[in-house]
Amino acid sequence: LKVAIGLEHDQPAHNVASMRATFTPTAMARVLSLMLLAAFASTTKAVSASRVEAVRKMIAAKSLAKNGLPDPTCANGVISLKDGDGPQACCAGYCGECSDYPTCNTVRGQNSTNACCKSEVLKMKCGGGAPANVCLKSCEEAVPPCVLASGEVFTTPDPSARTAGADCNEAVTAWRSKADAAVEAGSKPPAA
Repeated sequence: LKVAIGLEHDQPAHNVASMRATFTPTAMARVLSLMLLAAFASTTKAVSASRVEAVRKMIAAKSLAKNGLPDPTCANGVISLKDGDGPQACCAGYCGECSDYPTCNTVRGQNSTNACCKSEVLKMKCGGGAPANVCLKSCEEAVPPCVLASGEVFTTPDPSARTAGADCNEAVTAWRSKADAAVEAGSKPPAA
């Protein structure tokens, strides 16, 4: 083990005082590289999870837009926090958050000012002074980025709420037992 990580191995093993770990520069470099690798791996897991969610929202929004369906509750975007009496903004799903954070205008290396910056999304509302060819419609008519209806506070769903995914395994078992019963009933000869 000492040789594997680069400890000096010329010390007698029977002498307890000499068993202290004396790291060579090579050993320290190996330990440092392992620590950096572990830190990078934990960071990429968090980044990839948020990236997967952003891609899922983007695909769902494109599907709604393709079918001409609106997103009135901003299910496929990112909702801004309620601020005063004005409407809430629904930014594009890839934004990560819907506020005026420092890098909201360059998300994913592109010009995302009118898609990710809350104040700009609200300024681009149709009928609010933005040109008609680039204005953002209400979420009742369009997909994110859009402007949510005024007077209503939209929030994200409660993560502990019951969903279809919560009982998925029970649903599979129930379906299989019903399917087995149907096959069994179909294999019996009809009663005369």
